[in-house]
Amino acid sequence: MEELIKLIQIIEKRGGLPAHTLNNNSKEKKLYSEIIKGRITDEATAILVLYTDAKEKSGLKMVKSRLRKKLMNQLFFIDENNEQVQSSHIVEQTCLSKFLQARILLDAGANDLALPLLKQSLSKSKEYDFNYISSLCLRAIIQAYVNLKERNLFYKAAEQLKSLGAKLTADQESEMIFSEANIELSRSVVSRKDYIQLIDSVLSKMNAIWQQAKTFETFNNYYRLSMWLHELNGNFDEIVTLTEKSQQILKEHSNIAKRFDHRYNHFIQVYAHLRAKKIEEGLVLANTYLHYFNPSSNNWFAYMENYTLLAVHAKKYEVAHTLFHQVQSNPFIKKINKLAQERWTLLGAYLQFIAPQSDSPVKWQNLVHNSPSYSKDKEGFNVAILILQVMYYLEIMDYEALEYRVDSLKKYAQHHFKDSFSERSRIFFKLLAVLVRSNFEYTTTQKKAQYLFNKLQRTPTPGDAYAEIEIIPYEHLWEFVLDRIKKAALYAK
Repeated sequence: MEELIKLIQIIEKRGGLPAHTLNNNSKEKKLYSEIIKGRITDEATAILVLYTDAKEKSGLKMVKSRLRKKLMNQLFFIDENNEQVQSSHIVEQTCLSKFLQARILLDAGANDLALPLLKQSLSKSKEYDFNYISSLCLRAIIQAYVNLKERNLFYKAAEQLKSLGAKLTADQESEMIFSEANIELSRSVVSRKDYIQLIDSVLSKMNAIWQQAKTFETFNNYYRLSMWLHELNGNFDEIVTLTEKSQQILKEHSNIAKRFDHRYNHFIQVYAHLRAKKIEEGLVLANTYLHYFNPSSNNWFAYMENYTLLAVHAKKYEVAHTLFHQVQSNPFIKKINKLAQERWTLLGAYLQFIAPQSDSPVKWQNLVHNSPSYSKDKEGFNVAILILQVMYYLEIMDYEALEYRVDSLKKYAQHHFKDSFSERSRIFFKLLAVLVRSNFEYTTTQKKAQYLFNKLQRTPTPGDAYAEIEIIPYEHLWEFVLDRIKKAALYAK
């Protein structure tokens, strides 16, 4: 049943099943529609929904089989203009479809009918650098010329196939190296570390293959593995460099530009600027690339999250509020997953706290009092909420409650912060402890905390694999803390 549900989800995302495909009142149609509605999720619910007589339930296996066959056939006819499918994938599917049609015609002896289809597929596959499809087409064309006794055309096609061989070999070698790296980097942390020691030589070899072949596959495999490695290690400056170099390569190689995922490169480029603290440059890029993302897509919300964080980190809070309101007014926000919605709620709460707006729909104090309980895999959320609670009690000058919260942070740090990726949070928690020990007195706090604050400024953000949620940079939050207790002292006088 799980396989059937996945098939239906794919079909529905790509335009749905034509009405004439399934007979009205048939068990297949009812099974299909009830899975879409969510009423059927497994074998047991299927039997309950489809059969009133327990004796008939044995027929479910046949119903599933017939429906699966029709769904598999429909894969050849799904909407190719769907926005979620990258255009190069559509080209690939079209080329393969023409090749398969031509293959049937060749087997039927209709060589003259097959050749135009094969030439169309070959031309488009060359344009988009689908070398494996070009190879298939050329071999079929050679067969057609043999059948038609076209000697000159045969040798011409044979020469094309021979010259294609080096590119095809390079693509296959690069793909195997990337696949091996994928397997090794997906293993345990210890195994991953062992493989990473070899990664420089692996990347060097992939780069050499790309420089020699200049094909899309050799470049894309090298690009993806480099990007993955830099993310794992938190080398965001290297990612910025890689994305910038990629932009230049795309200008020089049209065969690569046609299939390259430009949106991903734009997305990761903006994200890398945020994590590398190249804030002003990142803001410019974020605004420049925004039009590439459809507001109805999940990618748009993820992109806007990075854009908004860039504005917050640049202390351009009016810009951040504008972006946040665009997100909140987007009706598709209800369709993004729960975790993403929670991140936006938290981001909005911090934004309203640091730069309050009277008409803001987010009441950050409510999040403090009614904060959700996040599991360990969302530990960054816990840190962000605990810090927000501290900021709340500082704001209302409830120092007794604030002292209790800082003590809770100390215990939380002792229990959870065991790895280097928590270093920035650990330092910030220590700064808050200094605040309490100094009895919230401005001059004493500033003096005693200066060493820790300098250390915080020198401590880099963690790598992507272990990223905490630092919605407002801790440096900015500490400046706010000092400013708040300074104003409180003036107010007391």
